Amino acid sequence: MVRDGGRFASRNAPRGGQDLWLVVMLAVVAFAASLAIPTSLAAVRAPLALPLVFALPGYALVSVLFKPADLRAWDIALLSIAISIATSIVSGLVLDAIGVRLSGALWIGALAAVTVAAAARGAELGHARTIRLPHVALKRSELGALAAALVLLGGAAVLGFTPLSAPKGTQGSTALSILPAGPASVALRVASDELHSTTYTVELTVAGRPRRHFGPIRLAPGATWNRAVMVGPGYPLVQAFLRTAGDPKVLDGNVVLRPGAPAWAAAAPR
Repeated sequence: MVRDGGRFASRNAPRGGQDLWLVVMLAVVAFAASLAIPTSLAAVRAPLALPLVFALPGYALVSVLFKPADLRAWDIALLSIAISIATSIVSGLVLDAIGVRLSGALWIGALAAVTVAAAARGAELGHARTIRLPHVALKRSELGALAAALVLLGGAAVLGFTPLSAPKGTQGSTALSILPAGPASVALRVASDELHSTTYTVELTVAGRPRRHFGPIRLAPGATWNRAVMVGPGYPLVQAFLRTAGDPKVLDGNVVLRPGAPAWAAAAPR
């Protein structure tokens, strides 16, 4: 502890510190916007998420790696952009490697978590900086070039955060399966790989007689539905039929489990 102007202060206390608080607030706002704003409003959503992709994670990590006096303003700016882009790429690769289905909100959440954790560590190390507005004098040509760069960067962000639609004519598929699940029961499973949420109905017959009817079953792309059904001892002939709720007359899948010969079949792509 040292005495300063009649007050005591810690030697390790950060000076100022407004920059890291601002970084944390911007990261939280960007993550909240990615959750609250629908993907259809990419023109609104992208500018809010843009700093979290190109600046904030790198700035927070720079505050961990370097002391305030070690770098000039331009060094901090360039390192922040480079490290942020690298962090964006690496975070996406890590999430994919561990089997997480990557989405825009999850990716932004990961970047926000890295930013907040790094900012907290930088503040703990005493590397926070006081915000000072720089005095920059730019020529008209330089202002024009800067404006054009911002427009191009904003357009790239809008394209990057706009979900791509499937090519025209692309069809999804749905799989229906039936397997033994015990001495007198079977397991039904519907796995949707459609391009949009779809509603199904499933009908189960035992020895040619209707036994159970399930539905409506609404599944998002990649979702599954599972159900165990009692059919009686000995595994009689069990058959399942899959239809979409919008067109119940069209049969989308037909699976048969014969006595002594378990089988699995997938519904035809639609």
